[in-house]
Amino acid sequence: MNSTPTIDANAAPLPIYLNGKLDSVYKTPEIILFNYNVLDIDTLETELSTIKNELYNNSMDTDPVNRYHDTIISSKLARMKVIQSDLTTLNKEQDSLYHLYTKDYLQHKRVTFLTFGPKRSRALFDFIYDGSGKRFQVLNNTGFTFGNNTGSIYSELVSGNLGIFRVSLGSMISSSSSEDNETAKEEEAFQRLASYGGNTVLTMEYPLAYIHSRNNQYNLISRFIAKGSADFPEFGTTTDEFAGSASFGIDIYADASLSNNALRFFMNLNINGIFGTDTYQENLGIDNSSFSFGQVTLGLIVAENIKLSFVLGSFSSESSLQNRNVILGGQILH
Repeated sequence: MNSTPTIDANAAPLPIYLNGKLDSVYKTPEIILFNYNVLDIDTLETELSTIKNELYNNSMDTDPVNRYHDTIISSKLARMKVIQSDLTTLNKEQDSLYHLYTKDYLQHKRVTFLTFGPKRSRALFDFIYDGSGKRFQVLNNTGFTFGNNTGSIYSELVSGNLGIFRVSLGSMISSSSSEDNETAKEEEAFQRLASYGGNTVLTMEYPLAYIHSRNNQYNLISRFIAKGSADFPEFGTTTDEFAGSASFGIDIYADASLSNNALRFFMNLNINGIFGTDTYQENLGIDNSSFSFGQVTLGLIVAENIKLSFVLGSFSSESSLQNRNVILGGQILH
């Protein structure tokens, strides 16, 4: 993400019609091009409507003398196809221009709280996940973690936007060095819980807040995150039966960097309500299949390329899950 927005700090918003609704925008290159395209779209839509009406009215005329010659009909139909193709291209360009503007707007506005519609959600998730904003790659759902006797690797397989939500599907491999099967089963289950949730995870995210300084030296992002996880024995899980869970929670990320961005320190806090199957409960060795669980993670990013993190504390309604062990995480940022 750029550190210099194209919106002037003292600029005032101006009215614009977007999809038939009045909105307020700032004068940026994207909005200027957007306005030019609006004029082009209006011109093409008027021409298309005129041709359609001419052809339709002529087709309804019962007097054969007035019928258009076949070459004229073919010419007008061909022109309609060209116009429709041009409109499709322009409308896609409009979406792209307004998306770029929305990203610039989020960077210009220092506090955005509970006002994330589909466009703002998509723009913020682009900052976090698509690689154009390196300072938020720490939130990317790819990396490795190590516990006392356990390790895991997680990779996001597919992702996309669905309205106001970002939806992703990921997979994780975890293992334990413990020789006792029961101990290994519990350690692996906790490793999955403390990292990404399961060996197959479906995640839905919605942004709640984005707060930052003018140069993005300080940032805070809050998200609502819902997950559905599944542990399949066929995928290498130390369990004889399928185990599944659903979780709903709040995630808060905050960071601060040096002026040259050589080091960025971050904190991540999350708390979730988790609802699991009986096998999920048994694998964790806890008393209830429904429980709360949260963690505090601290870490740093070196030269925008290497991430190191430590889960320093965990809290839960299940006492056996509280402060179980320190988990080290790492990631190579692209």
